[in-house]
Amino acid sequence: MLLAQVILVLRIPQTLATALAFLINIETVVSSESDLFESDQLTVQLITDVTAISPGDPFLVGLFLKPKAGYHTYWKGPGIVGVATDIRWQLPTGFSAGDIIWPAPDRVDMVGFNAHGYNGETCLLVEIDTPKKIETDLVNLKAKATWMCCDKTCHPGFADFELILPVNSSRKPALKIEERRLLFQRTLDTVPPKSPDDWTISAQLVTRDSIELNVMIPNLKGKNVDNIYFFCYDLQVNSDISQKVTLTNLNGPRISFSLARPDFAPDNPKTLEGVIYHPSGWPDLNSNYAEISFDWPAGDIRK
Repeated sequence: MLLAQVILVLRIPQTLATALAFLINIETVVSSESDLFESDQLTVQLITDVTAISPGDPFLVGLFLKPKAGYHTYWKGPGIVGVATDIRWQLPTGFSAGDIIWPAPDRVDMVGFNAHGYNGETCLLVEIDTPKKIETDLVNLKAKATWMCCDKTCHPGFADFELILPVNSSRKPALKIEERRLLFQRTLDTVPPKSPDDWTISAQLVTRDSIELNVMIPNLKGKNVDNIYFFCYDLQVNSDISQKVTLTNLNGPRISFSLARPDFAPDNPKTLEGVIYHPSGWPDLNSNYAEISFDWPAGDIRK
């Protein structure tokens, strides 16, 4: 009897420890969102819409940035001022992260300078690929994000984020968080589509300081070119100098952009890429934005 009592006493701490570890594990599993970063300028959080990771199935995570009133963050091609948001990943073996999926940009004002970014909240999505076999019950996804948030002053920021998700061992698809699923879908709906194959895109270096971009667009209606704008992916175009846009119909509708090239433009870029915006929308795309790309002839761009 005494021996049984001693064994029971010895087992109680182990039982409590096991129960405590179990409770901690439950708390850890429920982490489809990271801790919230908050400053005087914005809040930032890493989120996902899945409740568990299914081996072999890709899923989306999003960096959700919510600037305070009057502040903005920056797009992948911020222009001559600003810094694009960046995410660096630390993932388990066999996992990989794609590029940021950028929603369509706005024109933002940084103390009188025209730039490209987001005046309100935005969700930057990344697709995570998973291995077909995952040995652990939990998966840690770690990311370091950096950003610039500006109003009358600019505030660079960075933070580490972490998601800890269980592995879905069943053959059934993992449940999704509906509110997040809808947020991610709204975000994907704003991503600029690629221009149709029947668009003809060309460009030339008119002078050392200027580029002419031409886009032939079948079925383009109307003559108003007000507020049509080219968002360049890199520094080949000076975002702070007004773009001159004209429309001609000699051999079909053609929009021409006269673009200023900054002194610090890249030497001999291989492509001229970006997004063109039309306030009335582009034909056959159901979008106000279209992604375009032109391959420069070798040696065509020089300082």
